Parts: sequence; structure tokens; C-alpha cells
Amino acid sequence: MKLYFKPTSPYARKVRVVAVEAGLIDRITTEEPPLRDASTEFWRVNPTGMIPALMTDDGDVVVESNVICEYLDTLNKGHKLFPGQPVLRWRALKLNALADTVIGAHVTRVREGWRPEASRDTKMIELERSRVVSVLDALEADEGLINDPLNIGHVTLGCALSVSDRRFPKEDWRSAHPKLASWYKTFNARESMTSTYAE
Repeated sequence: MKLYFKPTSPYARKVRVVAVEAGLIDRITTEEPPLRDASTEFWRVNPTGMIPALMTDDGDVVVESNVICEYLDTLNKGHKLFPGQPVLRWRALKLNALADTVIGAHVTRVREGWRPEASRDTKMIELERSRVVSVLDALEADEGLINDPLNIGHVTLGCALSVSDRRFPKEDWRSAHPKLASWYKTFNARESMTSTYAE
């Protein structure tokens, strides 16, 4: 299999973490494709032109990080990250959606920060910052989600909190969310997280 990715993309990292957890990382090669040239081979095989994208052993292209993660989990012969039991699956998907919201909010903030200062949408930046706090507050209050058996939501949350530390190091999310901070300290030490971190 081949994973088209960028090392610092949180969405691509999520796929790589799942690949490690599923014992599949050694079956995957990687390529960093051009993303702003629609005439390239990458756009021919992947009509979205976006990363991450996975070329399967059968020659199919799977796009969008959550879909790729679930595809990899079908090949996982160990602990499934997408639970089969309905209640656990729902809880895993709920946590995954909340954590994906944090990643999306951070990505919006980063992109706005790339704009010249005079053209930045400061209201949007603050709204997305508030969205992150709101989600973390909800997860801190409902610690049952983070204490469930390891699932795709934990992977996404770990990647989301890593973006918090990387992109917004001056924002202290830990002091108001000690349960999350404790969980993240343990999760971030997993081999799947340490081996997929890129400066």
C-alpha cells in the first residue's frame, strides 16, 4: 500500500497512528505529492488532489482520513479501533467527531494566521479558539469517553492535542483540563504516537 501524505498533517498522522496500532505500518510506503498542481500524476490517481490518500494493494484509492482509517482497521487482526458492538462504536465515533472538530478548528486558525495581519478574520479565529475550548470542556466533563477501550476517537484526540501543543504552545489547555492532560500524557507515549511525530 502507498500513503500519500505530508508529515505534519494531523489528518495524515491519524492514518499513520492507526497503521501502527493495527500492525500494518510495515506494509505501507509513503509519498509526499504536489498538492497545488492539478496536472500531476497524483491528481490523476486521486481526483480530490488532497491528502491523505491511500493506494491499496488492489490499486484502489481511498480518500479522507476517517475512511482510510476504517479501511485499515478492516485489515487489523488485533484490537479493532472501530468497535463492532453498537454502543461502543457509537461512543468511538462520537469521540472521533469531537476530536476532528478540534483539528478542523486548529487548521482554520493556522490558515488565517498565514494571511497578512490586516486581512485576517479575527472573529473567526476567536470563534475557532472558543470551539476548541468548548470541546475540551465537554470531554473533561464526560471522562467516560476517554476511558473507553482504545478506539479511533482516542487516535484523533491524541493527534488533535498534539496540534494544540505544536501550533499554539502559549495556550495552556492542560490547567483547565487535568483529566484530559493526564490521559494525553499516557497516550502520547505510545509507540504509535512517538514514531509518527514530525517536526
